[in-house]
Amino acid sequence: MAKQGDGLRSWVKTKTDQATREVLQERLTGTRVMAVTSGKGGVGKSSLVLNLSMALAERGQRIVILDADLGLANINIMLGNEPVYTLWDVVERRVSLKETLETGPNGVRIIPGGSGITELARLDSVEIAHIIEAFQELEGECDWLLIDTSAGISDNVLAFVLAADEALVVTNPEPTALADAYGLIKAVWEQDGQVALKLVMNRAQTRDQGTRLGTRLTDLAQKALGQSVEFLGLVIEDPVVARAVIKQVPFYGAYPHSEAAYDVADLADRLLHRVPPPRRGGWGAFVKRLVENWPRGMNQDSM
Repeated sequence: MAKQGDGLRSWVKTKTDQATREVLQERLTGTRVMAVTSGKGGVGKSSLVLNLSMALAERGQRIVILDADLGLANINIMLGNEPVYTLWDVVERRVSLKETLETGPNGVRIIPGGSGITELARLDSVEIAHIIEAFQELEGECDWLLIDTSAGISDNVLAFVLAADEALVVTNPEPTALADAYGLIKAVWEQDGQVALKLVMNRAQTRDQGTRLGTRLTDLAQKALGQSVEFLGLVIEDPVVARAVIKQVPFYGAYPHSEAAYDVADLADRLLHRVPPPRRGGWGAFVKRLVENWPRGMNQDSM
C-alpha cells in the first residue's frame, strides 16, 4: 500500500508540474504589450500606431489599441469616428472595458481615450486603480496590446512605458525631436526600466538620413547611458500620409503601394520575427507593473 501511495503522489506531482509548466508557458506566450511613445508631440506617433496595427493584423495578429493619450486621445479622430464609449465611461463605471472596444480597419480593435475630456488627465488613484483592474478583462482577447501614450516624459507616460514588454520610441529628423527622444530614453534608464526599447525614425527625408540619425541616437544611448536601444527602422517622408490624414483614413489601407506603407509593413515583419520575442508575463504582469509604476499621491493639478 505504501508503494501504491508513493506512486500516486509521484503521479500527482508529475501532473501538477506539467500543469504549472503549461500555465507559465501560456503566460510567456500570451499578449505582447508594446507602448508606442515619443519625446515630443507632432512626430507622427499616433499615425504610426494605427498603421502599424493594420499591418500586424494583416499578418494574422489580433490587435487591440489602447488610446492612452489621456485627455487628448485622437485615434478615433484619425478614423473619422465618434466613439460610443470611452475610457471615461469605464471610470464612471457605466460600462466594462470590453464594452468600449470599437472595431477599426483590418479588424483592429480600439479602446478610445476620450479626446477633449480633460478629467481623464486628472484621475485620482482610486479611478486609475479601477481602470488598471479593468485591463484584466482583456486577458486572452488579443495577441498584441499597442498603447498609444501621451508625448513627453510625464509620470503617467513613464508608467505605461515601464509596464510594457517593449517600447517603440518614435522620432523624426528634427533636432528638437531627436533631443527629446534621447531625453525619453534617459528617463527610462533613470528608472532602471527593464522594458526593451526600440527606435523608429519617422518622416525621414532619405533612407540614408533616417538610418544615419537613428543609428547615431541609439549609439549615443549605449555609450552615454549604457542603455541598449534597437534601431528598428524608418518610415520615409511620403505625401500620401498628409492626404490620408485629411481624408481621415489610414495610409496603409488607402495607399497600400506607397513607400510609407511598405516601410510600415517592414516594421511589422521585423517585430514579428523577433527570436525570442520580448515578453514579461502577458496581461497579468503588465497590470501588476502598471500598478507598481503608477505615480503615487497625485492630486488634480499634478498630471
